[in-house]
Amino acid sequence: MSGDGKTMQVRIGGEAGQGVILAGVILAQAAMNDRRQVAQSARYGAAVRGGDATVDVVISDEPIDYPHVEAADFLVVLSQPTYEALVPKRGKGALVCYDPFFVKPQEGFAERQIPIAATETAIKKFGKATAANLVVLGFLVGASGAVSWASLVAAVEAEAPPKFRKANLEALAIGRELAAAAGLEAR
Repeated sequence: MSGDGKTMQVRIGGEAGQGVILAGVILAQAAMNDRRQVAQSARYGAAVRGGDATVDVVISDEPIDYPHVEAADFLVVLSQPTYEALVPKRGKGALVCYDPFFVKPQEGFAERQIPIAATETAIKKFGKATAANLVVLGFLVGASGAVSWASLVAAVEAEAPPKFRKANLEALAIGRELAAAAGLEAR
């Protein structure tokens, strides 16, 4: 968490079409469900698919005076260009998570780097990569405790179309299991 111990700055970056923005919207909704202060902002390139996409979510117990991530406590990157652009802008001691399906990490580029096999897991489990963003979200919340699990599940249930709800909730649970397997369970 950031300096005051009550604020967490999360940044998720990848390519348009990977569900990065949706993951940030769901995380922000979960924080609101927890009755926390939250600011969420997104940036994306001009391309509909394949351009860059980044979402910032600031979660706090106190009023937020700046709605963008200044130094991420938790950084998730889902593409090589995003990794190279965003890792240098992380906060001191930040946990950098990357999807090895798309990202080859650079040794020494960040002190704390951990893979999340989100895309590979989604393809194996669901036959396509579209649930990878929810695997990432489950991992992020499982590892960071940024929001309560119940609030995250409620946010996904509210956001997901009924025909995808079961798979989305399963993807979340898989992400949480991956965090636990990596020894990153939030307390």
